[in-house]
Amino acid sequence: MRVSQTSKQCRIDVDNFKIEVNNFPEDKLKKSGITMTNEFTMIAIKKSIDVDPEEAAEKWITYILNRPDTRIQYLYLSSSPICLLKCDQPMTVIKLGMFVFSGTPEERSSWVKTTVPVKHLKTRSVFRDDTMKYAQSVLIPEYGDIDAKILSEWQANEITIEIWLSLGQIITYCTGIAESGRPIGFRCESWIEHPNMEWGTLDWLAMKVNARKTSWNGKKCFTIPLDDASELNVHGNLDNFSDRLIIEVNARGTAIDR
Repeated sequence: MRVSQTSKQCRIDVDNFKIEVNNFPEDKLKKSGITMTNEFTMIAIKKSIDVDPEEAAEKWITYILNRPDTRIQYLYLSSSPICLLKCDQPMTVIKLGMFVFSGTPEERSSWVKTTVPVKHLKTRSVFRDDTMKYAQSVLIPEYGDIDAKILSEWQANEITIEIWLSLGQIITYCTGIAESGRPIGFRCESWIEHPNMEWGTLDWLAMKVNARKTSWNGKKCFTIPLDDASELNVHGNLDNFSDRLIIEVNARGTAIDR
């Protein structure tokens, strides 16, 4: 399912149907136009209605989603889907694509209320949103915008970041993880803006976060203890000339001092 909304129009895709609401009706005496298309048969119905586009979008989305036990395999949100804010019934979302233009409106803790944590989240932006915060796994694709402090608060056990992280972002992220803790098995993988990190970058980062200089499975590493049972290890993906940064939580004693 897809919901995309701007100030002038809203598009809702559900199953094989596409619903488009806009502010340029064929009947100029009406307030908005609506087109309903069966994408399997390509049969379309157009109507002009005397309801504002925003209100019409709210009526459609609440009719489709605002009911108990709603379950969506994949929900894709883009632009500014404010019509969703009218849905007060939590729904089950398995996969969520979050490509909205702005963070959560002040009156809400998330763009979409869910009954259980989303299994997989894909987003280009990192902002405070409870549904995003508690997703089980996260993918941040290219051209993403990352707030490392907020990202360190997210509870996903698996995070893949397909953009470069600056050294400052790595320091902020590792410091946040060290303060809040993560379970053994947590893993975050990203690119780093300084490849060949084994030549000195890892040791410089270790100094900045007050970490031990260690070795992990033969790789140069630095380690921050989390509790009596676990530690945060940061290293590259190769013994030398790494271009990927790995941040993970292992059992205490996994990394050894250099």
